[in-house]
Amino acid sequence: MSSVDSSGDVVARSAMHQNPTMTEDASSQASVSRPADRWREALLRSAVPQTILDNAPEPEVTLEPERFRWRPEEDATQPVRPSRRRALEALPEGGTVLDVGVGGGASSLGLVPKVGLIVGVDPMPGMLESFEASAKEVGVAVRAVLGSWPDVADEVEPADVAVCHHAIYRVAELEDFVSALTARARHRVVVEVSAHSPLAGLNPLWRTIHGIDRPDPLVADEAQAVLTWMGLAVEREDILLPPRVQEVTPQLVAFARRRLYVGPERDAEIEKFLREREPQEQRVAALWWPGTAA
Repeated sequence: MSSVDSSGDVVARSAMHQNPTMTEDASSQASVSRPADRWREALLRSAVPQTILDNAPEPEVTLEPERFRWRPEEDATQPVRPSRRRALEALPEGGTVLDVGVGGGASSLGLVPKVGLIVGVDPMPGMLESFEASAKEVGVAVRAVLGSWPDVADEVEPADVAVCHHAIYRVAELEDFVSALTARARHRVVVEVSAHSPLAGLNPLWRTIHGIDRPDPLVADEAQAVLTWMGLAVEREDILLPPRVQEVTPQLVAFARRRLYVGPERDAEIEKFLREREPQEQRVAALWWPGTAA
């Protein structure tokens, strides 16, 4: 998670809102020639309609730090992901890691004890507090940088390895984001991203509640296309994670409700859906390429 909402929920304003003279056909035709344009166009297509935002009974959704807190005991039971292996093999003993969209720190704290210093970037103070607390527990030095990437890139020194896990889902200007990451990594950049939007599982509720068929882009494939177009020597390895069974608690129902922009009167419907859906395997991809920092 990062300067963008790692949940994958998109609330961006479309280009037509910014330029009322653009027609829908013209904006679509102008945005499909390059992978980065396709990426941006996909974000626009998945934007939550303004009428739903305006009528939402609760404040605009944000990320809850507790949901992203690093849990080492849970981490130890999970398969080692390719993103971690690829970061470790490029990281010298006692080396430095830049973690953009650090969240609770799972992507970089999992590199302990090999890492000597982690610089975590995040736009949410609560996430950085959680990251710092978990780092203190495992005894690794960290520096927290509050802000959005790449806006704060100039505040960050080059690191041996840069990691960015599940933090690009709402990055409209992906080339700028990636270029800044690459320029701050001496050895390697490692990005982890889901094959599909992390919130695609709520699409049936969007259909029944709002009458909207939400798009389900192939996120990892589209991201890889952008990186390849940029001329980066990108490599990829996927892993299929086992189904994750979550207890359907009031907190989980509220989490889904806020992402559907409805009130508590829909809780029973949401809870029924969450209880009846079959847990699904999740495919995630590790994308990595050389950094360019001196």
